[in-house]
Amino acid sequence: MPMLRFLQLSDLHLGAPFAWLPAEQRAERRREQRRALEAAIQAAIDRSATAILLPGDLFDAEGVDAETMAFAIHAFDRAGCPPVFIAPGNHDPSTTSSTYWNERLLAARGWGWAKHVHVFTEPAWSKADLHTAPVTMWGRSFVNNAPTFARPLEAASLPAPATLDTSRVHVAVFHGSREAACPPGQKITAPFSDAEVLASPFAYAAAGHYHQPSHIEAPGGAGVRLAYAGSTIALNATETGAHGALEVRIDTDSRVAEIEPIAIDDRRVYALGVDVTGAASRDAIDYRIVDTLRTTGVTNRDIVRVKLTGRIVRGVRYEAAGPEVATQVFALRLDLRELRPDYDLEGIRAREASTTEDRFAHALLAELDAEQDPAKRSRILGALYYGLDAFRLREVAPAWEEMSAPAEEAEA
Repeated sequence: MPMLRFLQLSDLHLGAPFAWLPAEQRAERRREQRRALEAAIQAAIDRSATAILLPGDLFDAEGVDAETMAFAIHAFDRAGCPPVFIAPGNHDPSTTSSTYWNERLLAARGWGWAKHVHVFTEPAWSKADLHTAPVTMWGRSFVNNAPTFARPLEAASLPAPATLDTSRVHVAVFHGSREAACPPGQKITAPFSDAEVLASPFAYAAAGHYHQPSHIEAPGGAGVRLAYAGSTIALNATETGAHGALEVRIDTDSRVAEIEPIAIDDRRVYALGVDVTGAASRDAIDYRIVDTLRTTGVTNRDIVRVKLTGRIVRGVRYEAAGPEVATQVFALRLDLRELRPDYDLEGIRAREASTTEDRFAHALLAELDAEQDPAKRSRILGALYYGLDAFRLREVAPAWEEMSAPAEEAEA
């Protein structure tokens, strides 16, 4: 059975500042970016890939340092590297002044992409035939970094039927937003629908822009029609799960595609929640974090985002993790937005209600004492804590419902 093999990677964002990391770890993560590109190219060579597909955001911005640019240009210039097809994305668009894609500007520096690297530089679909296989590659580029609402897969944007040689397998490489699976907070740019993917003339489409892997399958088990490989390495503490590349295999007879993930980033990102209700010291909070890290299987190579919830004992201040926590991970991000102080309800009961805050609290405490139904008591207690947060902290976070009831409620 004739089989085409492609290596797909995207959203490497070479030159990213990694400002969220401690200064001493930023350089290490940038070195890991470079090693990830080298590993992806080596995987393509080892798997005898027909071509490498790179649908956008190889670079993090329109201008990165010369050393990073030189590394990327020369990374593909190695023995055995298959043909490479790049469709610049919204972070590294093909502008007339682009130092990445403008051949004249590259030549002025004495550089140039290897002959087997093809860059799609136009905003409309253009094609490049492979000479080693019956494959036509189609690509389109971003030409500025502003969001675009041009739909790359709508009928009016697609290649004319007369340009599609039916004896060849047609593969697309582009950067854009799948509308049905847009991550929270992600900008929509070059949008497309699942229906447009399924109606397109491409046997397979390699898409970039989303940093988590996903794909669209054709009905009836007719294979994968489009896939995001996701970011090649995790770029921030929200990008959980495995990161790497995809091997895409296409049967030249049936034109059915299948994908296989290739793990490249050996650091994992975890998003964990830790309830520290009742913690009476900073060390107690650190202990709960460390216990959760160990239970989850986090290693000192991993990146972890910890969301602390609960009400800690009055007077305890917690703004950063201690050294014991830091040694457990490569990088730690703490979310303290839902951490709240506990309140001395018995002390409030005992004093005269001379302030608006105390009068509010006394009224809710009286309702709490008179109520016997546990569910209603829980709601009253939640309202009391929300109100005290508003008085004391000048803000209210929707965290109470996620916490265990305090000792007073547990004893009721």
